[in-house]
Amino acid sequence: MTSDDSEGGWWWGQGIASAERLGITRISGCFQTHEEILGGSRMDIELVEDPSLRADYTCLNLPFAESTDPEFNDYERKFAAIEQACEKMLKDSTVFRDSVSNLLSSGSSFSASLATLFSPMGAEYNLASKHPQAEVTVKNISVYQGIMEEMRETLLPELELIDSRIVQPCKELNDITKKIRKTITKREHKLIDYDRHNNSLNKLREKKEKSLSDEKNLFKVEQDYEIASGEYEHYNNLLKTELPHFLGMATRFIDPMFHSFYYMQLNVFYIIQEKLQSFADGKYDLSRKDIESIYLEQRGDTAEQIEEMAIVKRITSTAKMLHAHRSASGTPTRAGSIASRTTSGSYLDRKDSYSSSAPKKEVFSPPSRTVAAPPPYTSTNSSASIGTKKAPPPPPPLKPKPSFNRAVYATAIFDFEAQAEGDLSFRAGDRIEIIEKTENPDEWWTGKLNGATGVFPGTYTQVDA
Repeated sequence: MTSDDSEGGWWWGQGIASAERLGITRISGCFQTHEEILGGSRMDIELVEDPSLRADYTCLNLPFAESTDPEFNDYERKFAAIEQACEKMLKDSTVFRDSVSNLLSSGSSFSASLATLFSPMGAEYNLASKHPQAEVTVKNISVYQGIMEEMRETLLPELELIDSRIVQPCKELNDITKKIRKTITKREHKLIDYDRHNNSLNKLREKKEKSLSDEKNLFKVEQDYEIASGEYEHYNNLLKTELPHFLGMATRFIDPMFHSFYYMQLNVFYIIQEKLQSFADGKYDLSRKDIESIYLEQRGDTAEQIEEMAIVKRITSTAKMLHAHRSASGTPTRAGSIASRTTSGSYLDRKDSYSSSAPKKEVFSPPSRTVAAPPPYTSTNSSASIGTKKAPPPPPPLKPKPSFNRAVYATAIFDFEAQAEGDLSFRAGDRIEIIEKTENPDEWWTGKLNGATGVFPGTYTQVDA
């Protein structure tokens, strides 16, 4: 074994160990011996045919020389910054537009709800004089509602301008950056293919003792290298030529759009402040910053008054109220009265009352006489009565009900062709009527399909629930 072979065997062991740690199971399908790693013929052909194997190749700890292009790396780093800024601007502008729209809608609904709460109810009139502490609010609630609706109508065109001048252009720029990112990813894949073919070709050329298969594969490896080199150079030169132009245009595009977005936001804030300031002048003191203290001062003892109202207290159920009333007055409960009536009245009393209330009929009544009490119970009397009394005949046996066996079906999961006489053929999806089966699905069952009866493997079917 030469030094190259021993080195290749060591790298083969390292590669297989790494593949096992990463869970790669397709290595055996790429090459068979470590000599083919050194030659690179079989693996190169299969990796070209299946690009998904590129990841398996790059994950292995094999000797692999990577090519770098500092000029492209610098352009790619600048493009990533532009890409991130574009995504952030699109997200922020969309959130701002939606938030202001929700703010205006909520403010309009809030003012309408306040107007409904402070409107007179029924025959009420002159609420301001009846509630002097809320006089300012009662008089100006309709004005506040009009200002909120006016502010909403004024700012809607500004939001439409943000959508057309900021959000939509950012979406278009974001779509362009995604396409460029796909091209950069394709260039990275071509670079991996180029490095792989380049390493395979160099190893095959540097091999001192070439076998007949190596000589045959040398031309194929050189051809694959030329193809990979051409594709990589195409995408690499394309990006190095056009990325600088795109970066310049993106900078000239984003800077004015950022300034426009800033002034649009400023205009929205200015309109909101102007409308609310004009409404609050002469009515409310906006110089105070302790909003919570102002709220507590104006609330006063309202919370205590509401808590004292019986209408807001928890309602007690009728059963609990009756029980509490009876317990306080000493009246027996319903269960106690029923029990007392049950124990005081005998069965004969209830029977007499029932018979007296029923319609009377003329019947023959024998002369009254005193009925003697029955003799005391003794074992003699008991045994005598048992001996003289005949046991009742046993009840006739119940007629067995007709049983109806429900047919059991199984659905075929796989196709099955009859292998011998007596087998039942079927296709996946067929419903087979099971005539005889066991608990073990690995055994053969008997079934019926399309009038034919035969046996089939139970594992090919699934019993319907």
